[in-house]
Amino acid sequence: MHTADSIRDRQSSEPERARRRSWVALEGHELAGFASAHFQWYGGEVGRGRIEAWVRRDRRRRGLGTELWDTARSHLSGAKKITVEVDDDPDGLRFVEQRGFTQYDSEVMSRLDPRDCDLEPKPHEGFRALALGQIPGRDRELYDFYGAGGGLRPGDPENRVTLDDWRRFILGNPLLDREGSFVVLDAEDRIVSLSWLLVDHARRRAENEWTATLPELRGQGLARLAKLAAIRWAAEHGIVELRTGNDPDNLPMRELNRRLGYRELFVRRDLERLA
Repeated sequence: MHTADSIRDRQSSEPERARRRSWVALEGHELAGFASAHFQWYGGEVGRGRIEAWVRRDRRRRGLGTELWDTARSHLSGAKKITVEVDDDPDGLRFVEQRGFTQYDSEVMSRLDPRDCDLEPKPHEGFRALALGQIPGRDRELYDFYGAGGGLRPGDPENRVTLDDWRRFILGNPLLDREGSFVVLDAEDRIVSLSWLLVDHARRRAENEWTATLPELRGQGLARLAKLAAIRWAAEHGIVELRTGNDPDNLPMRELNRRLGYRELFVRRDLERLA
C-alpha cells in the first residue's frame, strides 16, 4: 500500500546503492502511468534490479506501458537479473511474459474488514501486547528481532542492511502507525512477536507490514495475540479494509488468517529474467 507521501519518502529514504528513479506518463495534465526502477538493496543478491510499472486501464494499448518499461529498463544498466511483480492483472502478466519473464515466487493476498473479526485474545500468562509507540528507544532490539525473525535477508556483504538503513526504511515509513502496530513482550520484557500496520487513514485502509514470532516461540499463539491487537485497533479507528500477503507454503499463518476472518483474493506473482 502506498500514498503520495510514502512514494516520495521511498524515493528519498533508500540508500544510494538502490539507484531508484521514477517516471510518470501524462496525457495533458492527467496522470496515465507510473514506473520506478531500482537495484535490490534490502539484503539479497547484488546486481538484481526491479521494475514497477502501471498504466491506468482506460489508457492502455497506446504504447505508454512499453515506453515506461523501456525507460525503466534502460536505467538498470549493469543488472544481472530483472524482477517484477504482478497482482491480479492478466494484461500485466501477459506483458511481462512476452518479455521473457518467468515466475520464481508468489504471495497469497487476502482481505479483512476488521469490524467483522469477533475473535477474542486467549490468555498468555507472562506475555503482553503493547503498541509500538509504548516502547520508545528500542530500535536496536527491534532491528535484531527483524534479523532473528526472518525479516532481514542475509544477502551479499554489499547489500547488508545496517541499523540506519532499517530505521529509515521501516521505522521511517510515513504509513507505519505506531499506535496501530503491536509488539508482544515476555516476562523478561523481551520482544518476542509483533504485528505492524501501514495505515492510509484518508482511505480507511491498512496493510499488515509484517507479523512474526521468534522461531523458538512459534506455535504458542503469540502472533495471534499481536495480530488481534492490531485488528481491534483498526476496527476502533475506522479502518474498513485490511490487506495482507503470505507465502503459499506458510500454512500456519494462512490458517491463522482464515480463523481471523481474512478472505484470500488472488496470488501475486514474482517473475524474473536475466538482464
